[in-house]
Amino acid sequence: MKTLGFGNSGFACLIAMVLTTVAHAQPGNDICSSAIDLQEFLPASQSALLAGPFSNEGATGNDLDIATVTGCWLDDLTGNADGSSPQVDATIWFRLQGWDGVLMLYVQPCDSNLTFLSQDTQMVLYSGECDSLQWVSCNEDINSAQFNYWSGITTPIQANTTYYLAIDGFNYSGFGSPELPLTTGEFCLSFTQPAVGVRQLDVAECKVYPNPTRGKIQLSSDTILKEIAVFNSMGEECVRLPLSNTRDFELELPYSSGIYTLLVRSEMGISVHRIIKNE
Repeated sequence: MKTLGFGNSGFACLIAMVLTTVAHAQPGNDICSSAIDLQEFLPASQSALLAGPFSNEGATGNDLDIATVTGCWLDDLTGNADGSSPQVDATIWFRLQGWDGVLMLYVQPCDSNLTFLSQDTQMVLYSGECDSLQWVSCNEDINSAQFNYWSGITTPIQANTTYYLAIDGFNYSGFGSPELPLTTGEFCLSFTQPAVGVRQLDVAECKVYPNPTRGKIQLSSDTILKEIAVFNSMGEECVRLPLSNTRDFELELPYSSGIYTLLVRSEMGISVHRIIKNE
């Protein structure tokens, strides 16, 4: 179960920032068919872009197009926080066209005026069309252990594919906190792109553990590992290691705590792993 607190969103250094000037105080994108197009904000290089502010205030959350998010969102109607009966509340929608690569997308504050009622979000990414959505990825918290309740997704995507993103406010009514029944407010979206894209989207059989980690992680694959690349939350490449004739490897993350994306290339393809490092 969540505990109340404030934390660092982990986005102190953006390479570049692009802000829209219009806030969506009365969101018209609270249904899938009215999703806001995010294409203009997608990074053409590894630069990070910040889009917003957006707002989920007044959103209905009554869109029948939303597919199940069971097992991901933890604000259950039962209050059990096991993802078995997720609440869909102040949900707003966005869309984008994919590319052959990795989408790194995070919710974050637009400025230093952070309030708790707007920081706790959850998201789910779909492919397809509004009347036939296919689940791709979802996230409840970036790092709840450090009270970072913003949501974020790092996942491979494909060209010639339409993606829909639903962002929802966390509902505390089932957790004995009637004074904080639902998180709504303004937020921004941060997009980053690794310096290299994923050319082959076949997911290799590769285990990465422990996760979260304090620094060291173990990689174990059924096939020969060829290369490992680590990217920080801004999409900057931290390290790239060529490997030879090994199925197991130990990697040290000598960086500050936060979220890292690990791209592992093997004989079978490329797998993408989201790693959380704690102090």
